[in-house]
Amino acid sequence: MTATLDSGIVRGASRARQWLRDNDLPYSDEIELKASGREFTDGGHYGVEIPVVNSFKVLEATLGLLKAEGLPVTRFNETLGAFLLSDGEVSDMLALCRESGAGMVFALGPRPEYDRKAAFYRGGFGASQGRRINNNDALAQSAEEALRLTEMGCRGLIAYDLGVIRMLSEMRAAGVLPTDLMIKSSSHCIVSNPMTAKVYQENGTNSVTTMHDLGLAVLQDMRRTAPELTMDVPTDVYGSKGGFIRFYEVPELVQICSPMMLKIGASAQSHPHDPVNENTIRQRVQRVALCLEFLEKSGIEAKYISDLSVERCVPVAV
Repeated sequence: MTATLDSGIVRGASRARQWLRDNDLPYSDEIELKASGREFTDGGHYGVEIPVVNSFKVLEATLGLLKAEGLPVTRFNETLGAFLLSDGEVSDMLALCRESGAGMVFALGPRPEYDRKAAFYRGGFGASQGRRINNNDALAQSAEEALRLTEMGCRGLIAYDLGVIRMLSEMRAAGVLPTDLMIKSSSHCIVSNPMTAKVYQENGTNSVTTMHDLGLAVLQDMRRTAPELTMDVPTDVYGSKGGFIRFYEVPELVQICSPMMLKIGASAQSHPHDPVNENTIRQRVQRVALCLEFLEKSGIEAKYISDLSVERCVPVAV
């Protein structure tokens, strides 16, 4: 039957939409928003994650200012690659986080920008490679870096490559890496739709940084399609990545994505490789305060992550 203007809208791709809907798969951006009803291990709907904490000095200053302002932090992300830090500095960062009850998630190297064998990455078409590893030696070096970090007490690793994530997952299952290790996929993995999130979950990812500009419907279906993932959702982004701030949507994000991390503070920088100084740290902490204020003013009954939850990635004593 041919639809008329007064008989309702017929959507494009209608056959595909119907099949997807019948099979409980994502089919539209026009869906009713619903609370996920899920929590972290041991309880809580949301945590606070701060990125680009790449040295002991930045970590110490950030923790000090957060404490002075009475603000919580669940975990920090080191993002340049822990192999650029000495064992001594990594150990100091882990010890400070452990004493403070905060998590510390280190990024694995090597990455193509550092790898002599990754010539394609640095060419004109390199963006299409992303940060995927292209040689077996780099896989072995990634595994060695995971061993180094976990032996020092680290319980959270960031990976940039799905194959590396699968390798880490198999090492964890074999008992070579700690069973309580949390494996996090970087935003550079480009997890931008629910079906991709499901693939990462199936390959051992515990925590996924979602693509920065995803709408609420996509995030809701991502939560539904990959229910075991912790979703780390950027609330504000670097100027070079769009510069948007979505604090007004934080109440919805917490409800539909929980258990989730509010990834706060990137908008204090134009680019993630910009130097971090005292002003950057102050702006990050101010963003944390503002973001949590929007959540509090909404009136929803959202619980902060439990101190006992393994998803916090608090370092252990060794």
